[in-house]
Amino acid sequence: MLAKLNLEVLGELSDFLIQIRPKDFEDFSPVLKTSSIGQHVRHILELYECLLAQYESGIVCYDDRKRDKRLEIDLDFALARIKEIQVNLQLQDKEILLNISSGSERETIRSSYYRELCYNLEHCIHHQALIKVACINFDYLMIPASFGVAKSTIDYVKSLESRAN
Repeated sequence: MLAKLNLEVLGELSDFLIQIRPKDFEDFSPVLKTSSIGQHVRHILELYECLLAQYESGIVCYDDRKRDKRLEIDLDFALARIKEIQVNLQLQDKEILLNISSGSERETIRSSYYRELCYNLEHCIHHQALIKVACINFDYLMIPASFGVAKSTIDYVKSLESRAN
């Protein structure tokens, strides 16, 4: 189920990227002011990439991401990376040690691959919500109402609608 949900949310991101104009993708957003849509996409993808690249070692540190500028400015490159991530997501659950750092301090906590898939899912949805806000003035985009909305929220709204009927 977790891999499927992540595949879906990454599919929504792909569907969005296919529509956006390159300039709107890479320029700083007039709404967000300090970041571009491309930077948010890079951030989403690089966390997934960290999890997948560090899965074998069993030690994951999201701070060790590449910060590949090309993911911020090259739509085709970003779309290819999404496909790569989607192909590689279906892994067995196992214990993961998660390294977290703040300045010179480091801490290691126990986690699991599935727990980190949950984290990446929610992280992706959160950044999609920011991306959606950044696109408020781009009337050429067809963004579904569910883009950037947690699956539990979608299910809750549906339950309210079915109770009303």
